[in-house]
Amino acid sequence: MLQYRARRLWLGLGISLVLLGGILLGSSRTFAQQAADTSSAAADTGLGSGDGFLLWDLIGEAGGFQYPIFGLLAIGLFLISAKIYELYSDRRAAQELEEASLEDMEINRIAMLVANQKKSMLADLQATMLNVFQTTNDAATLHEEIANFIQFQRERFGTFKQRIDFLADTAGAVGLLGTVWGILRVFTGGGIDDEQRVLAGMGIALVSTLLGLVVSITLNLISTEVYSFFDNRLDQIEDKADELRFRLLELGLSQNGTGSSESERAASKGALEASAPDSQPAGRSRSPAQTMTSSPTEEAVGSNREPSREQQGSEDPAPSLAAVEPAPKRLEEVDLAETAPIASTLADVTLKLTAEDGEPVSDKPVQVEVAEGSGHLANGQSEVTRRTDEDGLLTFDWHLPDTTGSCEAVATVPSADASGTTTRFSVQARPGPPKRYKQGGNNQGAEIGASLPKPLSVTIFDEHGNPVPDHAVQFQVTGGEGKFENGETSLKVTTNESGEASVGFWVGETPGLNTVSAVVGDEEVGFQAMALEQ
Repeated sequence: MLQYRARRLWLGLGISLVLLGGILLGSSRTFAQQAADTSSAAADTGLGSGDGFLLWDLIGEAGGFQYPIFGLLAIGLFLISAKIYELYSDRRAAQELEEASLEDMEINRIAMLVANQKKSMLADLQATMLNVFQTTNDAATLHEEIANFIQFQRERFGTFKQRIDFLADTAGAVGLLGTVWGILRVFTGGGIDDEQRVLAGMGIALVSTLLGLVVSITLNLISTEVYSFFDNRLDQIEDKADELRFRLLELGLSQNGTGSSESERAASKGALEASAPDSQPAGRSRSPAQTMTSSPTEEAVGSNREPSREQQGSEDPAPSLAAVEPAPKRLEEVDLAETAPIASTLADVTLKLTAEDGEPVSDKPVQVEVAEGSGHLANGQSEVTRRTDEDGLLTFDWHLPDTTGSCEAVATVPSADASGTTTRFSVQARPGPPKRYKQGGNNQGAEIGASLPKPLSVTIFDEHGNPVPDHAVQFQVTGGEGKFENGETSLKVTTNESGEASVGFWVGETPGLNTVSAVVGDEEVGFQAMALEQ
């Protein structure tokens, strides 16, 4: 797929250059025909004659502006060609890694495969992932390494894209500058009665503008195709890195359950060190035999041979780390608030991991993920992984959304299979303080002593447009003899789930205007109702 896109990219570059020449050639013929139809004075301007017209003759009419414009085009095409070559070379260097199936490979074979590859984006990313896995023995955090790598590569390509955009914009600006200069030549130093001067000035204006626009469009078109090729390349790298992450996760789970031999870890670690940058002089590569060779001391430490019975009897019966390490059995949230304002941050949300006997389990990775529409965690991500401390605790910040409702999250221990090591918890995001309101039922009329057709209402919203329930609104008659549904001139109403507070109103027995005010915090909403004669 990428090879096809690379060929299409080179083809697009060639087509763009052909189109550039075609546009200029077509424009030259049109310009020549117009020049042939003008007076004989116009023929002396150097614009050609009806017998023929050369492309370079037209370009030469740009008044010198063609040189910086074509200079910008040359620089842009050089940078684009260099980037295409870089991406194509990277793909060729990583071809073996992309074709390799990691499904049944052990950690040492994967490490050797990555160590013996040429430098490429995929090889660098997988080497980093393997180093992190060897250091932490945990594959749950590798998705962060992948995300950081992809983000770095996008930022790096963004710098290239900014340069091309600058060159394209500058080419257009130089063409516009030529337009202004050509028009100035027409209207200065001789007036517009001189046909030769008018044609020369308009030639500079039109040709420089044409060249600037064509170069700008060409650079933008090719850089867009390069970005499409680059984006597809990153997608392939991310997919292959995810394949390695899932394989390492499987290996990590098997190591936690059965343990891995020291010889395998030593071999894979040596392979990773061989692939690390600056690990040896340039031009020399470490062979697999050199990687696997160790000193007698290292061989003794990494040996898989079982000790003799005499050795077993003489050794201290010290239990292994896996034997004394408590197994995770229960993961629960600690003192999480039931409600919180929308768009707020719940700082240091705490989870606790314990064993079957209630003892804390330390140094275990816990993966936390919020549901869609429930806000985000650190750095705007929906998923984070933290390790428990010596008390079995871990903390994270939870940024709630700007909409009301239940916000849910789930936390799990990837390396544990107990049902209690997965917990779900939620927070009800409540509206913020009142910020605006909507009035209803104003400017009505009724016969004296009768009720208004519609109740007087105030609907309250917070700054994000969420209705604010359970908020008190004080209605008060301020003019006339009208009364509320309770027969009084004052009534306090609480907003419902839709944020609305409404009250029925009866106008007075005397014809005329009745006025009511509704107090919402520091705001006062006014209503008018007319008592009509029968």
